Amino acid sequence: MTQTLSGPALWWRLLVIGGLWGASFPLLRMVAPELPPLVLAALRGGAAALAVFAFLAATRALHGPLQLRHWLVLGSTNGWVPNVLTAIALNRIEAAPAALIHAATPLLVALLSVPLLREERPGPRSVAGLLIGFAGIGVLLGPAAFTGSASFTGGLLILLSGVSYALGTVYARRVRPAAPAQLALGQQVVSGGVAGTLALPFGAGAALDAPAWVFGVVAILGVFASALPLTMFLSLLARARATDAAMVGYLQPPFAAALGAVMLGEVPSVLVLVGGAIVLAGVWLGTTAPRR
Repeated sequence: MTQTLSGPALWWRLLVIGGLWGASFPLLRMVAPELPPLVLAALRGGAAALAVFAFLAATRALHGPLQLRHWLVLGSTNGWVPNVLTAIALNRIEAAPAALIHAATPLLVALLSVPLLREERPGPRSVAGLLIGFAGIGVLLGPAAFTGSASFTGGLLILLSGVSYALGTVYARRVRPAAPAQLALGQQVVSGGVAGTLALPFGAGAALDAPAWVFGVVAILGVFASALPLTMFLSLLARARATDAAMVGYLQPPFAAALGAVMLGEVPSVLVLVGGAIVLAGVWLGTTAPRR
């Protein structure tokens, strides 16, 4: 039986995955105004699929089990659904608060673990972490939560994308599919294919009018903020508890905030920093608590 990852072996993987996924928020923020959400999700999934395919072909590792059901489920929960939601949201919310709200994903994973992963279900301390984390989300959204402004809409969409990722994380941990690289390829093919099909009647031609630099950013998104961290994450899920693997969620915000400030000039407000600190405290409490 494979030993469960912990300590430095777990944390260096979390840091790399969290950093790469954290970079996706400012990158998506750059290109979201230039492309329709479905088109952006299709191009991102397609670029990621090509990157994984090229890697598997170069290493002669294309062969693997046919996991159609897993491809369909993960290609939706961890693919086109959250990609579309995030693309829409980042027209309404800045990169740093988006990443901080997304940091609640480990809390959502812990919540879903109660009925679906009984051996990993949270105890009282984890429940306290859940409550603190969601209180932090309320602070992050601030007055917008009561006025229904655009930032609240963006925050809600990011939270829904986190729910989708949480469902995918719990599913992958529950079924523990083999061959992570082949699984990542199938997931991205489904993600890009479904988004592309849905985009056809909704202005897919708008991509032809986008500036050339947009496609360069999308390629970076597909390779370094989708294909690589996804493959690493699926491999991690085979060796770590679902809530431990999901801790990448609260390692993403520092990278997103730093890159957002450098690339977009989006310096986080005091409200974002306070709310983010509460979210991260709740996630830490919820994911480091011992299981019953």
